[in-house]
Formats: sequence, structure tokens, C-alpha cells
Amino acid sequence: MTLTQYKKVIQSLTRDELEAHLFEMFKSSKGFKDIESSYWSEESNDEQIASLKKRLEKVFWKEPFSLGECKGVLNDYLSRTADEGTKALMHLAFAAEAAELSAAYGDFGKRFYNSLESSAEKFLDYARLHSDFFRLHEAEFENLISAAAPLGYGVSDDLGYMVENVRIELGYYDAPNENREARKGR
Repeated sequence: MTLTQYKKVIQSLTRDELEAHLFEMFKSSKGFKDIESSYWSEESNDEQIASLKKRLEKVFWKEPFSLGECKGVLNDYLSRTADEGTKALMHLAFAAEAAELSAAYGDFGKRFYNSLESSAEKFLDYARLHSDFFRLHEAEFENLISAAAPLGYGVSDDLGYMVENVRIELGYYDAPNENREARKGR
């Protein structure tokens, strides 16, 4: 069924039929329940982050290691939420677990580090648009940089440059007097 066909079906339902359909979907589909819960409940998002962290810990440290399996877990959890902030935190959790694994066991190669940096960048893409979110989770990103310090390929430096660019965009380094003068001129 296409989205257009689905839209026609949904529009043809009465309010009671639509309500019954939604309740049935909620009861029968874990994916639907997770998405709806994430949309309406902050606690559900916190539970999903905690669950993802536990699951990532298991798959990252499993032998034999499979980056594909780790990405699959992340993608599964990303599909369970509609909240973009939660998705950003999921990317940060993935990057942090990857950094810890590599720091403990050594070099996993450029592809591995590209995945780590890509997830970190997705976190920062959201954070640069939401300064309160960034301030709230800035220390977690700093922990990621610290965890990545022993890694090769300049990963820690790249992460540091990325977060500094976000800080610049968010105005962290504006001189206080310049801001006051600019505001007076408005």
C-alpha cells in the first residue's frame, strides 16, 4: 500500500473507526507502540535511550565483532522514535560505545571510525539547532572526545573540531561587550 492509498483509507474512517484502529495498532505492533510512546512521553524516550545503551554494550563487545550488527541495532532503535532529540542522543550513545571499544581493543579501521564520527556529527547537527539541548548534553560529548583520545586516524581531534564549530555557531565565544553593544543598536 502506498502512502496515498493509506491516506485515502484513513480519511474514509469515522472517528470511532479511526480510534479503534489506532488502539489496535498500539496493542499489536511494538514498533507503532514505541513510536507513539516516544511522541507523547518523555519517559518513554529516556527508557529507549537506556535500553539502546544496554543493547549496544552487548553487541559492541560480542565476539566476533560486527559493525553491521551494531549499526543494525542503532537503526532499529532510531526507527522506534519520532523524537529528533532522542535520535540525536542515540547517535551519541553509539559513538561513545564505539570509542570505548576501540580504546580497549585497538584499531578497527577507517570505516569504523567514519561510523563513529558520522554518529557524532548527527548528534551535533541536532544540537546546533537546539542550544538548550546542546548545553544539557555538552558534557556527554566532551566525554566522547576523552574516550576517543587514544584512537587513531585523528578521531579525537576531528570530534574536537566538530564541537568547536557548533560552539562558534551558537555564539559561545562572542565577547560580552560586543553582544551588549549589538543589542543596544537594535
